[in-house]
Amino acid sequence: MVKKITKIPFYLILRLLLLVSHLIPKKKAVWLFGSFGSSFNDNAKYLFLYICESHPEIKAIWISNNKNTVQFLKDKNLTSHYKWSLKGLFYSLTGKVYFYNAYISDINTWTHGNAIKVNLWHGTPMKKIEFDISKGTISHKFNKSLKSRFFYFNHYTKADYILSTSKKVSEMFSSSFRLDNSQCLEFGYPRNEILTYSKDKIIDFIKKYEPLSSFELVNTLEKYKKVYVYMPTWRDDGSDFIKESKIDFDFLNKVLADKNYYLILKLHNNTKLPIDLNDFENIILFDNKADIYPILPFTHTLITDYSSIYFDYKLMDKEVIFFCFDKDEYIKGREMYFDYNKIIKYEFVANNFNNLISVITQNNQEIDNKNQFLSQMIAQSKRIDSNKKIVKFIVERS
Repeated sequence: MVKKITKIPFYLILRLLLLVSHLIPKKKAVWLFGSFGSSFNDNAKYLFLYICESHPEIKAIWISNNKNTVQFLKDKNLTSHYKWSLKGLFYSLTGKVYFYNAYISDINTWTHGNAIKVNLWHGTPMKKIEFDISKGTISHKFNKSLKSRFFYFNHYTKADYILSTSKKVSEMFSSSFRLDNSQCLEFGYPRNEILTYSKDKIIDFIKKYEPLSSFELVNTLEKYKKVYVYMPTWRDDGSDFIKESKIDFDFLNKVLADKNYYLILKLHNNTKLPIDLNDFENIILFDNKADIYPILPFTHTLITDYSSIYFDYKLMDKEVIFFCFDKDEYIKGREMYFDYNKIIKYEFVANNFNNLISVITQNNQEIDNKNQFLSQMIAQSKRIDSNKKIVKFIVERS
């Protein structure tokens, strides 16, 4: 709290900049993009690349608070600027459209006056999000008090539009983001289009836009009979859930090696891994700042828990294992939009590490394939024209 209080004068100066930004004319053809953690990823990334390749009349600019990200994009001959550089501030103040994956701070909280703000978001929700959160360790951010409004200003900056994947999801977003249903654009997610590409096309994409490590990983995966990707959601309280899961990585690595299987561990940006996996030949820790989506088509099975990655992965009609060792405790601290048990019944389920090993080695459970719930949630995601629809919609309004 003391640290926050000392920042109040700085916040007030930034609020003044925000007021000034409303007076600055916007350039219709300048569109800005950014992502959480200042990384180059998620829906904003794929929409940005689509516009760079297909709409030269639009000046697409990636804004980042990470100079390494900026340089990476410049090396790819893409336009990017550091958030607080003169050019970064100039374009942030004059750009007409803001596309971001989470909050306006993905680009710049204090420069968006009179811009069209489009929240592309980063997942089809399973657990309650934003202003639908009424309990747990982060609920104080959404209690609408003067304190939360001041210190969590990003959460209270409403988008003009938010991207959705279905009518059902739009209902959730309307409530959680305090928007009208008409502001929810049911166009599907740009990041999911790559899941529909041929593998040759994906490899070309990786060579063009991804770091060398991603291309090397794809080549590595070809050697294995089966590839798992473990993508757990983060815990709001910052708890060491990997330790709580009682995963024996030595034993897991041996099981995988015996069957010529491989595991990619991809953690959320807010999750830390307490152990070093460098000594394991059949397990790799994927950089949590990197983009896993071009890699997903080269995997066979997703292991997850309460993450929205489930909905995206199922677009490829591949198997999923719900590793929900802390289900009861998690749900007590974070409400769900649905009865979680009714969701997971359609997939393989492992309630503890021993169960997980059994599923990996045997896969002898019977699965109910009539998943009507899934169809309702991803109705628009199976379309592969989300980028075109978004651009057409915004051009007509900018």
